[in-house]
Amino acid sequence: MAQMAKKVLIVDDEETVGIGMSEMLKDAGFEASYATSGSEALQKLETADYSLIFLDMVMPAMSGLETFRQIRKRKPGAKVVLFTGYFKDADKAIFEGVKEGMIDVYIRKPFFSEEIVNTAVKYA
Repeated sequence: MAQMAKKVLIVDDEETVGIGMSEMLKDAGFEASYATSGSEALQKLETADYSLIFLDMVMPAMSGLETFRQIRKRKPGAKVVLFTGYFKDADKAIFEGVKEGMIDVYIRKPFFSEEIVNTAVKYA
C-alpha cells in the first residue's frame, strides 16, 4: 500500500509566496495547500489534518503569533514553523512563539527552496 503524502499548510498573506512554497513542496512529494490569512488557515484546519504548518509572522488582521495561539487551542499537537521577512520585533515574537511550543526553527525571507523542503522533510 502506498504511503500517504504528508499534508503541509502554508499561511502567508502574499499569495505568490503561498503558491511558490506549495509548488516546491508538491515537487518534493508533499500534499501542500496555502491560506492567505490566519482565519482562512483556521478554516482549513477544520477540514484537514496537516503534518506541518509554515506560518508567516506578519499578516494583517491576525498576526502569525495570534494565529499560532488559535491553532494551538484547536490542534494542540500541530507542528508550526515560522517564517518572515524582517520586522522590528521579530525576535520577541519568535521567542514568544517558541516558548509557547512552536518548532524552534525560523526561516527568514527570502528563503531558498532547499530550506523549505528540508524543514518539511525533517518535521512533517
